[in-house]
Formats: sequence, structure tokens, C-alpha cells
Amino acid sequence: MTLYGIPPAGMRRAMAPESGRDHAHAIADAAHAWWTANRGGSSDRAIAVGTLAALALSAPSRAEGPDYGPLLLPLDDEQLVDTLRASWNAFWTYDPDRTAAARPLHEWLSHPAPSDIRGLADYARVLLRAGLLEFCSDVTRAESADVLGLLITRMRSYSERQSTGEFFTPAIATDFMGDMMFSADRRPGDLLLEPAAGTGTMARSAAATMRFLGTDPAVYRWWLNDLDPLNAACCAVNAQLWRLGRQVTVSCGDALNNPRLLEEAVGERAERANAEQKSRPVLYPTETRPPFWPWQSVPPS
Repeated sequence: MTLYGIPPAGMRRAMAPESGRDHAHAIADAAHAWWTANRGGSSDRAIAVGTLAALALSAPSRAEGPDYGPLLLPLDDEQLVDTLRASWNAFWTYDPDRTAAARPLHEWLSHPAPSDIRGLADYARVLLRAGLLEFCSDVTRAESADVLGLLITRMRSYSERQSTGEFFTPAIATDFMGDMMFSADRRPGDLLLEPAAGTGTMARSAAATMRFLGTDPAVYRWWLNDLDPLNAACCAVNAQLWRLGRQVTVSCGDALNNPRLLEEAVGERAERANAEQKSRPVLYPTETRPPFWPWQSVPPS
């Protein structure tokens, strides 16, 4: 039985591309095609990527987890926005600092205009049909490719990327570099710093190599930095999707020329976020609290 022409989770898993990398490209292609056809270009890329990110964060914590499709598919635009807020509220409870770092992906939810939310429910259905929840709930599949980075790349023109010197590193290249990183001895607690992380795909490759070698990425410390605020925001979400653990720092600034200033800014942001979370446990007021949300009080580690 299908709902809105979308099969249940088990069938979506069976129909998904065998390769996680192909699956990520299929999701990004479907998202970009819908957005271009219905929202006219890439001017609202923060909304397009932010919606995908919020749904990705709400995926079941295991590959064979429950199917949230029947609960998400019937939502209209307003109800979906309320659900997206609930997803970011859960992340805010779990990690206020990383939620603050991801602000470019969700700040539009505070006061969205009618044009901001137009068609978002249909867009979410496209993502669900493409198997976004199944992709993100399987950590092996999720770490095979950077679906957020793929979508951002498709939404940025070649001239825009050329003007900023920004180019998405192919997964096959980062996988090779990730293998090289661990040809030398690494010890738990070591800091892995990426000063020009983009959306974090190098960390993705490193984490995949660790798991292949039988090591939990969460035993290391991670620092992901990028000059672009939207890229850095994606790093904050990707760190969760790739299960990098709690010792993750995300920053946005010049890590090469002003590392001390960047470190101070990150420390101040963390203090503000933690203090704000205590005084404001709910980041965005919601009309309903979806009982099906997978994290409850804390998301999967």
C-alpha cells in the first residue's frame, strides 16, 4: 500500500540504489530538480538545504527503525514547518552549540514568509520518495557520501563557486585521503582539524575509515571549520549524521590566519548557546509536539 504514491519504508529500502553514493546523488538530484522547477533557482538554498537537514536529523536511529513516512507524508506546508521546528528543538536540547553553528540552516523558521514555505510539503514528499530517511538511518550508507554537500553544489552556479575558489571534492578522492590519514598511528583523544572543511566530506571519509578499521570516530576530537557560514552549518549537521560523537567543534572563520581569534569566538559562542538553552529550552515554539520524533530527549550517538 502506498501513500501519496510513496511506498512504505521496507519497500523504499529494497528499491534504493545498492551503492550509498548513488543513493546520495539520487536524493540530491531529486531535491534540486524539484526546487528548480517549483521555486525557481537557488536563491532560497538555505531553506532547501535546511529542510533536507532537519528531515535527515529526524531519521530513525537504526536502519531497520520505524517508518515515519505515514506521519510525515500527509502534512501540509504549515504542519511541516512546525515539524521542522520540532527537529531543530530536539537538536537544540542535545547540542546547543552545534545547533547555534547550524543557524543558517534554520533561522528562517523563526519568521517564515508565505513564499518561504510554499510547496515545502511537496518538497518533503520528494525527499521521502527518494529514500532520505532510509539513507540517513543507516550510518554506513550515510557516511558513503555527503548528501548536504551534493545539494549545495548543485544549487551553486559554476561562476559562483569559481569566484570563491570553492569546489566540492569528489567522494572517491576524499576516501583515498581518509585512508592515508590513518596510515600513521592515531590515538583516542587526538584532535583532527580541518581548517577548510567545506561541508565536512573529509571528516566523512576519515570516519568511514575508522569504522572499517574497527575504531569508533567518537573517541577522537574533531574541529571542522569553513569560511562559508552555510558550509559550516552543514558540518554541524553532518557531524551528527556521521556519528562523530560529542567532541565536535564547528567554526566559521579564517582558521589559517587568525586561529586564536577563531578559538576565542568558538568558546564565546558555546558559552552563549549553553546559557541560552538553559533559559530557553525550546528554540522554536511549536503548536504540536510530534510524539513520533525519534530522539525524544537525546538523539542517537
